[in-house]
Amino acid sequence: MQIAREAGVAQSTVSRVLNGGSVAPETRRRVLEVVAKYDFQPSQAARSLVGARSGLIGVVIRDLTNPFYPVMVKAMERVLHEHGMRLSLVTDVMTAEEGLALLRREGVDGVVFTSAVQDEPLAHRMIGHGIPVVLCHRTLDDFPADQVEADNDTAGELAAAHLLDLGHRRIAMVCGLAGASTARQRGHGFRKRLRTAEGVTLTEIDGAYDYATAYEAVTALLAGAEPPTALFCHNDVMAYAALNAAAAAGVAVPDELSVVGCDDVPLSAWERIALTTVRQPLERIAQVGVELLLERLDHPERPHRHEVLPVEFVGRSTTGPA
Repeated sequence: MQIAREAGVAQSTVSRVLNGGSVAPETRRRVLEVVAKYDFQPSQAARSLVGARSGLIGVVIRDLTNPFYPVMVKAMERVLHEHGMRLSLVTDVMTAEEGLALLRREGVDGVVFTSAVQDEPLAHRMIGHGIPVVLCHRTLDDFPADQVEADNDTAGELAAAHLLDLGHRRIAMVCGLAGASTARQRGHGFRKRLRTAEGVTLTEIDGAYDYATAYEAVTALLAGAEPPTALFCHNDVMAYAALNAAAAAGVAVPDELSVVGCDDVPLSAWERIALTTVRQPLERIAQVGVELLLERLDHPERPHRHEVLPVEFVGRSTTGPA
């Protein structure tokens, strides 16, 4: 009643907002502001109940169009199922406030974030409400939570070493989303390895981990006076965009342009794609993320852990000699 009164709406309107019903945007905003104002105390009260677990884990994913994430969700669901638990999915359709309201309403025991970026609002809000959080795949510096990721620095080094070994010296890098740890780390490893070779020129373009953005950026790059002979893309989706942009521009892969991705999602091994890439242990990252959260629920006072899992270079048919 208090939320409805302060937001100036009917109680049924508050219910529709909290349950994802159809509500005018301005009304939804007012209700969520009041919910955010008062939801801390109910959270703490619920947490104080002995054994008050829901058996529900929140999983936050920002881009379900990336085939990387369904692989992770399935692996998480498998581990949770073995423990008699379920997951609740939050995607980028929701704002941080809406995601918080959903997860609070469902009473999740903890939350796994798979695509956190620097200053991630929802992750910080969950921590502020005393709800256990694990960062999985992407990590944040100095964030008070368990974290698991692949060795992205080495992934960048492996991609660079492969292109250098093939004789490429005019190289470009299609960078991931600004603020994402994976983009920062892969870029760092790639540049570090290139600096060990002479006569290398590196061009960096923004792909934002997005197919359309990468396609447009690579198209413009290939139209330049001195296009690169090789590309390293921070994920496989951007590598697919690069392959299609090259085909549209009449640039032969790998004869005129070599393309390396990163992730090795199942699509990349398909014969018509056969992408050279760096493999992350996708399922293992997801499994470890859930396991860390379950351990945190059982032992809330133990020190936070940060797991870094190994990567592996996978050579296929999208790279060749310069």
